[in-house]
Amino acid sequence: MKKIALIAFQLILSLLVGFIFGNLIMPLKTSEKIDTLKELKPIDLTMNEENPYDFDMEELSLETLSPYTGKILESDSIDNIPFMCIIENSRAARPQSGLSEADIVYETMAEAGIPRFLAVFYENSPEVIGPIRSVRPYFLDISKEHDLPFAHCGGSAEALATISSDKSLNSINEIKNGSAFWRDNTRKAPHNLYTSAKNIRKFISDNGYEYSKNNTLSFKDNSLLNSSNYISEIKLNLSDYYKTSYKYVDGFYEKYMDGELAIDKNTNSPLKFKNIVVQITDMSLQSDNTHLDIDLTGTGEGYVFSNGRMEKIHWEKKDSNSKTTLKTEDGTPIYLSRGNTIWNIVDKNSSLSFN
Repeated sequence: MKKIALIAFQLILSLLVGFIFGNLIMPLKTSEKIDTLKELKPIDLTMNEENPYDFDMEELSLETLSPYTGKILESDSIDNIPFMCIIENSRAARPQSGLSEADIVYETMAEAGIPRFLAVFYENSPEVIGPIRSVRPYFLDISKEHDLPFAHCGGSAEALATISSDKSLNSINEIKNGSAFWRDNTRKAPHNLYTSAKNIRKFISDNGYEYSKNNTLSFKDNSLLNSSNYISEIKLNLSDYYKTSYKYVDGFYEKYMDGELAIDKNTNSPLKFKNIVVQITDMSLQSDNTHLDIDLTGTGEGYVFSNGRMEKIHWEKKDSNSKTTLKTEDGTPIYLSRGNTIWNIVDKNSSLSFN
């Protein structure tokens, strides 16, 4: 009798346990599954037109994207102070130092058909940058677009007056701040003034200069892959004094100046870029018949080159403080490939050819 009672007790206990745990592990109904999934918030990595980096960087561990190249930065570069340098490009200034380590290099005319560079440095820290030369008003427009301090040596009267009156411009002028620069006695003045990333960043930090890491460009892994305009060489005849060209080699555009391959003196390696922007605008002589007016606000046409392909573009800049936007002819935003960019600002009467 006791045996029968024990068996009955075990049977009842088994049924009770099965009932309880069966309900606990019972699959959710479809509606319950959906409601539960709605509560999960995945990381949103979707880039948008206004801010292509609009997502929580902390959710990407310690990785972050450079606003100037779109590349994931090394941990030791994230806290670098970004800055700009005006670099000479007369024949006596070549080869220049540091351009291969710049994130963005702007190139346009100075005077007498002689070009000049304005380079953005963030990810890398060149030990030698130069030769440093004087500033012009249109370079100030570019520096305001990026909201970055810029190194230079003197400038035109108009540019210096603007720097004096516009307190948002953080000028690092060698004439007033010589300790951040040095002269290379192996070259003749004025083609021998140099600085370094370390010197400029120290000056910015010591003087409390403000700066922003603005994303003025939009990037993706490989740009223009859907374009059928295959271009392997770009030629820009910008003046009687200066011609430049680019040849597409192994995913990059190697730069030539006056028929010779451009070299970075620091590394003895060719200057090469992942992207090329050609911005076409109006250039005119000022009343002194020497200095130029270069119109960087308003709208205009141009070209973007990346991955061996070309896209005709429409550019727009509302005012000196706003960023320059690039779109296709049908209004679609342009994305550059992740990497460095050279930005050629050219006169509408310049000779451009592609093949």
